[in-house]
Amino acid sequence: MTEQPERKLPAWWNVSAKDLFKIVLALALIVFVVSKTNLQNLILLKDSLSWQWLWISLLFYSLVTLAKGVQYWALLGVQVPFRETLKIVVIQNAMTNFVTNTAGIASYMTLFKLEQNVKLRRSGLVFILTKAGDLLAMVFFLALSSLQLWARIPLLRETVIVLLLTAGAGLLIFWAAVFMRQRFVIQFKKVLHSLRLDRFGAVQRVLDMLDALVAKEHKTIVSALLRGTVLSFLYMTLTMAYSYSRFQIFPIPADFWVILFITSIMQFISIIPIQIFGGLGVSELTLVYLFSLFGVTQVDIPAIVVALRVLFYLFNLAVLVYLPVDTLLNKLKYQESKSLS
Repeated sequence: MTEQPERKLPAWWNVSAKDLFKIVLALALIVFVVSKTNLQNLILLKDSLSWQWLWISLLFYSLVTLAKGVQYWALLGVQVPFRETLKIVVIQNAMTNFVTNTAGIASYMTLFKLEQNVKLRRSGLVFILTKAGDLLAMVFFLALSSLQLWARIPLLRETVIVLLLTAGAGLLIFWAAVFMRQRFVIQFKKVLHSLRLDRFGAVQRVLDMLDALVAKEHKTIVSALLRGTVLSFLYMTLTMAYSYSRFQIFPIPADFWVILFITSIMQFISIIPIQIFGGLGVSELTLVYLFSLFGVTQVDIPAIVVALRVLFYLFNLAVLVYLPVDTLLNKLKYQESKSLS
């Protein structure tokens, strides 16, 4: 009796329970949002679509991607061509928005290591500095828009305060590690150990990042932090401009401060590790809820956010055009150098 060869499951079947939960949640939420509208309303949106704002929105999305590339390139401090850095950012964004945040981070670390020979410790440190600057900019825009709308957000005041305090605490820990260095990290580790929190993988990864941070020369880290913070504010300002322009594609009757506030909240929502496919479902349901709190009921918000989701994926595909363009430019450069030699 011959043995039957072992059947292997296809790669796409090997999904972890955590990712499976994210997929089910995303699909359930987006189905719920779609159920709040109908096909006819979705079709009718084409009549109210502003092509001018659509192209402006695509331009701002491209500038946001470019700004993220500048952030990484300026902070790496190694001889990595900007074009190569931008290519990695484009791939990272695609992995984040079409797959998961984890896949995006993994692609960022792996590509810098394999293609540019950047040590994982260095690229990881740049990632931390970038995210710290982004978080500070997020706090600024949320606080600014909340002050402008405080009388109109009674149901969200506690949420805003919790978000600002939590983000502020995280930034204080980060800055303490930067300026107090090893003394702070040692004490911080003792506190976590006494609370038995250092057994968790996520906490251990944070500690590893702090170790990488204090291992660098103090002057170098402070200079990189200041440079990264300035670039983060530029990046987040462009993100706000992109968000405002995309909400103008379809005529949503919401003023500037409402859109700024909603965008700021969405930036914090994007950090929550339950999202997949670029926040599918979670983003749409949150937007429907937030716009309803501001009394935006004159238009079919569920239909609009579904349409914006489609455009978001199309924008990502449009930016991916940079990859074959970059390959072509490299090929032309190689041929030119070969003909001169």
